[in-house]
Amino acid sequence: LEGIDLSSNTQLTDEVLSSIRRRGTNLRSLQLSWLRNLSAIALEAFFTPIDDMPSPPMLRKLDLSHCSRDEINDAVIMLAAKASSFRSLADAVNNEIEISSSVNPENLVSEITNSLGLVHVNVSGSSISDKSMEMRSATCKSSLEELDIGFCASVSDKGLGYLVSKVGRQLSKIHVWGCAQVTEDFLDGHDRLDEGGLE
Repeated sequence: LEGIDLSSNTQLTDEVLSSIRRRGTNLRSLQLSWLRNLSAIALEAFFTPIDDMPSPPMLRKLDLSHCSRDEINDAVIMLAAKASSFRSLADAVNNEIEISSSVNPENLVSEITNSLGLVHVNVSGSSISDKSMEMRSATCKSSLEELDIGFCASVSDKGLGYLVSKVGRQLSKIHVWGCAQVTEDFLDGHDRLDEGGLE
């Protein structure tokens, strides 16, 4: 099983995440948009290595759009990005990367491997901030192709500019619908302006 789309199943709760984790070891695409009963605690656990559980899935596509705004936050997205960038838990151990529940998600950049990361990310309507842009630039530098941050009021020109300056040329589309805080400072001043290829 490589893809699961449970979008708009509004009765689903945190319990569905443990079922996915136990059976989705090869999962590459996870779409959970409009699941407003998911909590940040359960999502963080889903993307965290835990004893007696399969490793978190190495996703390429993640859609957490239109879930409960405050539950989709920087910590959740940082852990998802970290999980997607590890080749496997075994590789992490072989590379002497210490993984523990006490690790602060904000200090994970130095622990990231150079493997593939998230390709398509949709976190429209969430509470993520520029911290998530920084983590994505570290974990998805050579993989991120499309990002939807519509109605994410805490993402600024600075965060988007940093992301665009750090990721590769494969990034082709950023959705900023409903982001009144994104100004011409970003739209007319990012690194890719002269090259084109970024919509």
